[in-house]
Amino acid sequence: MFIRCCVLLFPTVPETDYQTSLDDIWRKLRPHLEWTEGFALVVLFTRRPAPVDALRKRLEEMLSLNTLPLRKFVLQQPEQLDTTLIGVLTSRPLNGKHPPLWLEMWRDVGSEEQRKEQRRAVWMVLSRLNERRFLLERDVACPLVLILPAELRMDIPSMAPDLWSVRSFTADLPEPAVVSQEVREVVTSYAPSVLASSREPSVAELEWQRLWDATSNKQRLAAEAAFAAINAALERMDFAAARQITDQVLGVLRSSGESEPNALRRLSIALDYSGDVNQKLGRLEEARAAYAESLELNRRLREAVGDAPQTLRDLIISLERLGNVEQALGQMEEARAVYAESLDLCRRQREILGEVPEVLRDLSISLDSIGRADEALLRLEEARAAYAESLELRRRLREAVGDAPQVLRDLSVSLEKVGNVEAALGRLEEARAAHAESLELSRSLRKILGDTPPALHDLGAALENVGDMDKTLGRLEEARAVYMESLELFRSQRETSGGSSETLRALSILLNKVGNVDQELNHYDEARAAYMESLELSRHLRETLGETPQTLRDLSVSLDNIGRVELAQGRVEEARAAYAESMGLRRLLCKILRTPQVLRELSISLSNIGLVNEALGQWKEARAAYTESLELRRRLRETVGDSPDVIRDLGASLDSIGRVEEALMRWEEARVAYAESLELFRRLRETLGDAPQGLRSLSVSLNNVGRVELALDRLEEARAAYVESVGLFRRLRETLGDAPQTLHDLGISLDNIGQVDEALGLMEEVRAVYMESREIFSRLVKAFPDVPQYRSDLARAEQHLMALEQHAPLMDH
Repeated sequence: MFIRCCVLLFPTVPETDYQTSLDDIWRKLRPHLEWTEGFALVVLFTRRPAPVDALRKRLEEMLSLNTLPLRKFVLQQPEQLDTTLIGVLTSRPLNGKHPPLWLEMWRDVGSEEQRKEQRRAVWMVLSRLNERRFLLERDVACPLVLILPAELRMDIPSMAPDLWSVRSFTADLPEPAVVSQEVREVVTSYAPSVLASSREPSVAELEWQRLWDATSNKQRLAAEAAFAAINAALERMDFAAARQITDQVLGVLRSSGESEPNALRRLSIALDYSGDVNQKLGRLEEARAAYAESLELNRRLREAVGDAPQTLRDLIISLERLGNVEQALGQMEEARAVYAESLDLCRRQREILGEVPEVLRDLSISLDSIGRADEALLRLEEARAAYAESLELRRRLREAVGDAPQVLRDLSVSLEKVGNVEAALGRLEEARAAHAESLELSRSLRKILGDTPPALHDLGAALENVGDMDKTLGRLEEARAVYMESLELFRSQRETSGGSSETLRALSILLNKVGNVDQELNHYDEARAAYMESLELSRHLRETLGETPQTLRDLSVSLDNIGRVELAQGRVEEARAAYAESMGLRRLLCKILRTPQVLRELSISLSNIGLVNEALGQWKEARAAYTESLELRRRLRETVGDSPDVIRDLGASLDSIGRVEEALMRWEEARVAYAESLELFRRLRETLGDAPQGLRSLSVSLNNVGRVELALDRLEEARAAYVESVGLFRRLRETLGDAPQTLHDLGISLDNIGQVDEALGLMEEVRAVYMESREIFSRLVKAFPDVPQYRSDLARAEQHLMALEQHAPLMDH
């Protein structure tokens, strides 16, 4: 239930009236701090320190009677931003009591530039607290007194709409008529130190361990102390430690047998932590069981207390968590059913509370979840409709509350989702437009928040999305420019902040993308340099953070990229070494996690090993690697169904098997493999339409079929396959322009038709396709004179034409 807040406005007043006004504020404020058992927000606005000091002293005296401290946090300088946030967000109730937190962010000192930086820091703290309202309500669970400068009085509703909507008390503090010389020294902050990513247990974890060891009657332990310790362990990514604490507190809460609402809610929170930790450890079935039990408790709470706002919101969040783990398990229909129930509750919440900002935001998040499930189920139009409704809600939120950071960020993310599904539907220009609008919002956020880590991260991600679209559209130079801008952002952040693990990982991913574009542009040396830098960062992160699933996966991706560029340059042994190390990491990952994603990546590693064996002419070894990869992909299809990635991967494996069968002169076996692959890629086109990647896969598959038909002397069947392939590559050229890969593919397909037409005696058609093929390869050689493959292709096309001139058709076998 939302409490209508008291808004008190006091101008400068004489001393007697000033004291009366302050007494009146304290009288109204005290119940909000003394009687509240959970989170409550008090917002006070001031221009002077005197009333702030007076109220703080009164609060300290009140708490001292109960031997409780006042936990004070003061944002005096922008550099204290992270420390202040961590201090507030890791605070917890003390021995079952809920003493308030006191957060001062009103002091504005220094030069004009310093004041601007300070105001950005205040805005950032408000934005981050607004994003974590659920954490404040669920885990911090204490009143928060927020003291802000009077100048922000009109801005805070748009700066922190979710928090502002649940405030319980608001006041403008009065100013005395005679103001003595004010003290403006730096106020000492009592915030605890930042929880850095570390392998050493944090203070919260050590305190929980002390309490656990020292308390014989475990029922006396406060669950909140355990929750703080779990959060700290998760912060430093020690999932095993988090799981141990979770198991301990779950055992205590289960054995209590309490059934009153607060006890049920604590148990539900502990189960949510259990689900989170198990999900991090890849134990998805255990995570699902924990979330399902938590959901059942929240259903019981709803039956007990009805559709109270907090009860509905807890149930919505519980359904979202369960849906997420169902999706991770590949149970897409089950995930969608859970998300649909959550969506119904969000619409119910809207009916009860009206179109308040936090309700509209919850509804948009639920629509995003439905869209994500529909996307995975290949219901792309349905996904587009859900994302579009979510986007419309976020545009309305912006109109209602203005350009608050969280509002802008939500709108940017919504546009990103719309862009992704438009791309999947083959609407590439529409997709790029959505991503471009998202990028503009991210640039606006950077102007508002400055070069803070979240603002830079979001801008980097938006740049990457635009770069990805340019790359898909064949605009490789434009893609590279966008990636480089993003790369420079993170390089700058690394120089100024020393380089957090998140920054280093973002750098590594971007370097891989730059390398991918350079490789497509046939700039192999530049690509290798980018991949090597990414690899060095990945190794450093593994040493720093340990062997987490993420560090192992990132390192294996970097090694795969190194292997690919080495293979492209004919350094087969170097490629084999990189691929072998990558596969070792992925087999290790399979022992830690058994998720569909991990199995898919192992199948990719096996395919890479097969490519190296192919290059060395070791056909039996290549076939063994491809066969193991194919079996993994068939199992994945049984598990997760016919998603686009599964179909594409399975088709690629069959193509690899077919190539080996060709090399071993097993033409019928090759034909069977290629025929199954072709059927899969036709189905993929039916699902995705004329998306570039799907068209190219189908074209390549048709070339494979045509090549085997030609070897089996089925010339008409071969020609039909090649003609269809050329038609698809022409369509791709219309979409992507003269990208090197597209031109090369078209030239090869034309060359294929020429060979069949020679065998069929269609000499006029032969001359036309060979001349077009020669023109294409000439352009490629002129643009990329250092690429041996293009020179070889041009030489072959010229030989074909020379043979025609001599009336001696040259047949390539």
